[in-house]
Amino acid sequence: MDKYNVGIVLNVLLVILEVIALIQCYHDFGSIDFRYYTIDSNIFALIAAVLYLYTRKNIPKVVKLAKYSSALSLLITFLVVIFVLYPMYNFNFQLMFLDGPNFLMHIVCPLIVLISFIFFEEIDLENSLRNNVRSLYFTIVYAIVLISLNILRVLVGPYPFLKVYEQPVFMTVLWLVGILVFAFILSRILMKLNELTRY
Repeated sequence: MDKYNVGIVLNVLLVILEVIALIQCYHDFGSIDFRYYTIDSNIFALIAAVLYLYTRKNIPKVVKLAKYSSALSLLITFLVVIFVLYPMYNFNFQLMFLDGPNFLMHIVCPLIVLISFIFFEEIDLENSLRNNVRSLYFTIVYAIVLISLNILRVLVGPYPFLKVYEQPVFMTVLWLVGILVFAFILSRILMKLNELTRY
């Protein structure tokens, strides 16, 4: 099986697993909670995979950007869970990686997306500042919406670093800037890895 077909298989597998994870979310919690970046980024990856499969014969640039951005979003999910949330929640492995849909959404689906994007997908985008910034749009929109809702007291969190009334303003700003800078660096690395493994 050539690289292209492996990419197709991985995207089909991703769609199936994401649907299973969302069903499990609904079954366990009675709803799909869009407050969580994890859930939103996995839904984004699901949509991007469906678009990729639908347009696989002639993939438009917007779909390639969606695949790039969704891969970045799930990479952020994967790393933030491991290096930020896992320590914040007292290294509760059961909670972070096994409970409910977390095994699929925190580990399996991010790894499938990353492996597929880096090694098997024909995403011939330039590793340019413009494309790197475009890959951040999803994360930026999420941050703006959630911080705004926290400021307006519509909701609290859901992540500790979004709780604007439970920490100094500079900490919220520091978290936001830090995550976006980190995301930008990751976007450069991710596209570079894709470039290195192209046909």
